[in-house]
Amino acid sequence: MEIRSSVAEARPVPFSPAEVLRIREALADILQSAPFRGSRQSQLLLTYVIDHTLSGENELLRERVIGTQVFGRSCDYEPGEDPIVRVRAADLRKRLAQYYQDRADSAVRIEIPAGSYRAVFRFRPDRIPTPAIETDRHPPASLWRWVVFAVLAAATIGIVIRSLYPATPTALDQFWAPALASPKPILIYNATTTVFHSSQFAGESRDLLPIRGQYTCIGDAYAAAVLASLFARKGKLYQLRYGADLTFGDLRYQPSILIGAFNNAWTLQMTNELRFVFENHPTIRDRSDHRVYTPPDLQQDGRTTDDYAIVSRIFDSKSGELLITAAGITQYGTRAAGEFLTSLPLMKSLARKAPRDWPKKNIQILLHTRIIDEIPGPPDIVKSYFW
Repeated sequence: MEIRSSVAEARPVPFSPAEVLRIREALADILQSAPFRGSRQSQLLLTYVIDHTLSGENELLRERVIGTQVFGRSCDYEPGEDPIVRVRAADLRKRLAQYYQDRADSAVRIEIPAGSYRAVFRFRPDRIPTPAIETDRHPPASLWRWVVFAVLAAATIGIVIRSLYPATPTALDQFWAPALASPKPILIYNATTTVFHSSQFAGESRDLLPIRGQYTCIGDAYAAAVLASLFARKGKLYQLRYGADLTFGDLRYQPSILIGAFNNAWTLQMTNELRFVFENHPTIRDRSDHRVYTPPDLQQDGRTTDDYAIVSRIFDSKSGELLITAAGITQYGTRAAGEFLTSLPLMKSLARKAPRDWPKKNIQILLHTRIIDEIPGPPDIVKSYFW
């Protein structure tokens, strides 16, 4: 089998269109196969490696870069202390070996050699179509030249058209554009929740013992997860912080997202002068008309059938940096706020009601969600404010 690779080259390998087509077809089949179907990380890593091998972008196939781009590690993480890339690459090689066990006649075999993060492609010569000398069964060589010319001309026209009429960014892209454009990673902060355990001494239950800094709410964790997933898809670096691992200096240094409200003192402090504010639990107040919003049937265990949340995006916050908050009265509302911030249809509903220049304005959105079987439904916009 013929071997084609860009391992030793710093420029793109000139793979033919037929070879690229076979590689893409093989990749699609691999991603849907049994060894890969249940592993999202393996799918992402293999796709990333193949994309950048084909384009010859060897500088993006280094361990630290892969760790940040594929696995969401912060830009200052240490591969020596966090071997996520090596571990997942070893697992990827095993899955590829499993895939090819019963596919010895594959048109192309994709391998990731040990010690490298670049792909090697082994082609079966008899399975790669090549232009033939003029015969009765094949088009003449001149026809192939015209076909190539037509394809190149169409591609050039397409590039010109895209430059003259660039694609309109989506509402979701417009909301996140200020954060994504920043050269600094986005900070995602989750506070922790105090949990009380009964203390025991000599078999007797005594006072409740507060456990601080070890637990976080389900809604907060969900919001952080979907935001991290969004930034990974966008290729944006981010940092996750929890509990006491946050200072005002951190907020002054980079765009930040604060998750949660009544368990997050930073959210309460940084938004207490805005229009929609969290007041005495469990209340949100609109300071413009003094109307209050509270879950109608909030139970002592935190369960409810309705919840409210606030999403804010402030360009010139108290920290001087871009600040975004996603917080509900309960964990259900916080989860709904995270869904709103990452959903294109929900963001479109905001854009339809917004002024034309809303992407450049400060924003506050008051959301409502209905909870069924402990799961918040898609949030709806109660009020929005732009300034």
